[in-house]
Amino acid sequence: MSTLIHSEHSNGIAVIKLNRPDKFNSFTREMSLQLHKALDAAASDDTVRVIYLTGEGKGFCAGQDLSEAIDPNGPSLRQIVTEHYRNQLYAR
Repeated sequence: MSTLIHSEHSNGIAVIKLNRPDKFNSFTREMSLQLHKALDAAASDDTVRVIYLTGEGKGFCAGQDLSEAIDPNGPSLRQIVTEHYRNQLYAR
């Protein structure tokens, strides 16, 4: 598994960086799972006061990587939205 999300905590700031610059940081299922984990870690760290979300390369995030959604062996777009994006829109 490659590291699609980099996370560092220092001086009360959690820097979470999307790390798929060759694809303009477009999301895959694995990337979403790693982002959830980084956000949960920052939320449970009492020293973190700010979360700074950024991306490597030229673009912050191009959205969902649709090649994953149309892959016959990959998750459906409905599954991607239900499992990953809907959960990110609501406070935990």
